[in-house]
Amino acid sequence: MAEFRLPDLGEGVTEGEVLEWRVREGDAIELDQILGVIGTDKATVEIPSPFAGRVESILVAEGARIPVGEILLRVAGGEEGVGEAASRRATAGASRPRFAPAAPATEAQRVPALPSVRRAARSRGIALPAIAGSGPGGRVRLEDLLDQGRRVPLRGPARVMAEQMARTHRHVPQVTVVLELDVTALESRLAKGETEGPTPPTLLGLICLAILRELAEAPVFNSSLDEENLELILHDHVQLGIAVQTDQGLRVATIRDAELLTPAAFHGELARVVSAARAGTLTAGELSGSTFTVSSGGRQGGLLATPLVNWPNVAILGIHAVQDRAVVVDGQVVVGRRANLSLSFDHRVIDGMAASRLLYQLEARLTSEGD
Repeated sequence: MAEFRLPDLGEGVTEGEVLEWRVREGDAIELDQILGVIGTDKATVEIPSPFAGRVESILVAEGARIPVGEILLRVAGGEEGVGEAASRRATAGASRPRFAPAAPATEAQRVPALPSVRRAARSRGIALPAIAGSGPGGRVRLEDLLDQGRRVPLRGPARVMAEQMARTHRHVPQVTVVLELDVTALESRLAKGETEGPTPPTLLGLICLAILRELAEAPVFNSSLDEENLELILHDHVQLGIAVQTDQGLRVATIRDAELLTPAAFHGELARVVSAARAGTLTAGELSGSTFTVSSGGRQGGLLATPLVNWPNVAILGIHAVQDRAVVVDGQVVVGRRANLSLSFDHRVIDGMAASRLLYQLEARLTSEGD
């Protein structure tokens, strides 16, 4: 009997979540056949089988989180020694305490309920053991389910986003300052179609290039706080995070050493990581390690929002929807092209004056130079 354990997924990953099984107990499997999909806080990974045989037992339910080295399933008829090789690829995580797997179906079957009630519970995503039955002997009746609502487990990117937002809220005393930006010069430059490389510039790209120059003059915004020692870590390079809305939720793609790229190279890299984020093909390294983040909602960015700081970053720049607005120029009300910029920051490290100064300097750079 061969045992397949959660392998070392690299990038410092110590645990994974079973997002989906692609096989069932009793299935015959082949070498390198995809057994299932594992989600981590860095990426989503398909796990191939290191041996052929028949799935004897699946030990971890979908939605359960387990440490590296934990047994996922057992396979009968696997080649001798192959299971041992799989075990060697796993880390010492096998000695860590087991994570409790999700409740198996047999536990739900022990709850007294009619088959019709069981079907109704499954269709609503309700776990019967969590329901207090009002019938004789604790039997769960249909009316017991009606007020429970439908439960949808957060898995994969949605779970990662939920956990990251919770960490940010716990760690960061956040404050936001807002400034209205005149985008006339930027849109004029884009309309001219000026480009130094194969990738046309975008409004997001031009603003990102401008903030990179500001970060060189205000390195505190490109830092992290060592909370235990109360020391500020000033990063040597800008690992620029780009928040991208995808079908799987919000993802932060990281452009490495962004300040070293030429404008043409930067526009190309920005287009690449945004496209890869939406396609779900970013590597684990491209989904971690940012030191400053930019969030843009594009046309759906709304009048104003206060993006949460992407902890352990200490600041995040929000770019909101470009709109026609009534503005006063030389005493006359005219139509102007405007967008709000928001800068959310960790108030333990940055004060309001420094944040406002950065925004006004960014505005001056964008309206005078256009880049």
